[in-house]
Amino acid sequence: MLDGKTFFFIGAGNICESMIKGLLSAGIVRPGEVRVANRSNQDRLTFLRNYYGIVPVQDKKAVASQSDVIIFAMKPQDVFTALSELTGSIGKNQLIISVLAGVPTALIEEGLSCEAAVVRAMPNTSCAVLESATGISGGRYATPDKLAMAEEIFRLMGEVVVLEENLLDAVTGLSGSGPAYIYYLVEAMEKAGEAAGIPRELARPLVLKTLLGATKMLLETGEQPEVLRQQVTSPNGTTMAGINELNKGNFQPVIRKAILRATQRSKELGKVIVERQVVTSN
Repeated sequence: MLDGKTFFFIGAGNICESMIKGLLSAGIVRPGEVRVANRSNQDRLTFLRNYYGIVPVQDKKAVASQSDVIIFAMKPQDVFTALSELTGSIGKNQLIISVLAGVPTALIEEGLSCEAAVVRAMPNTSCAVLESATGISGGRYATPDKLAMAEEIFRLMGEVVVLEENLLDAVTGLSGSGPAYIYYLVEAMEKAGEAAGIPRELARPLVLKTLLGATKMLLETGEQPEVLRQQVTSPNGTTMAGINELNKGNFQPVIRKAILRATQRSKELGKVIVERQVVTSN
């Protein structure tokens, strides 16, 4: 389904780079089949060209009309500029993938005015190592074939779930922002290891292998995390002492608050964009 397809990224930020790296690593596209445009930072395009061999472009309209898959990866507030630049260049046979936090498919469909097949997606930066967790949802005109194409693209870069669009803000809070939570946890564990006397260069591999091993246990045993946690936690033992400290700091409630706040922020961003659309149309 993806053989010979050309990809056009509008936006050149971190998620764009992660997806480009993942697509190239998966072997489904060659560098010359990937084109990227950016609104302002041309140095970023130069970097992507030099590092990955992709083709930077300036004429978005001309390139969009010749591309099979167009990925909206700009800042959410720049979506209106992109839509105005692409007017008349998008057809029903093309696939539009939007990775813009909070921006509904209906807004993009209305902006393109051509019954475009729009799929909203929320991957994460682990696309770069083919381990992303991605949620996708098809818009009004996204046919089963187009949704399947989007699913295939992201499945090559990790795990994919297809769900209702109203859940994508929650996916953003959970797994879209999720890698940052894990990196923050790694920071904390490394610093704690240092405080306990372990040099950082030794603490890091211990922490990373611990995370990898725990993840593998969850995946391969199929056990609930609570069960595996209890297996490690002996009464009055060292792990219990550590868990008690986490509970004193409201560990689980704080994690819950972080994910729900990120979810709410995605909704807020979407609301601002939609309200701006209403003002513009009036």
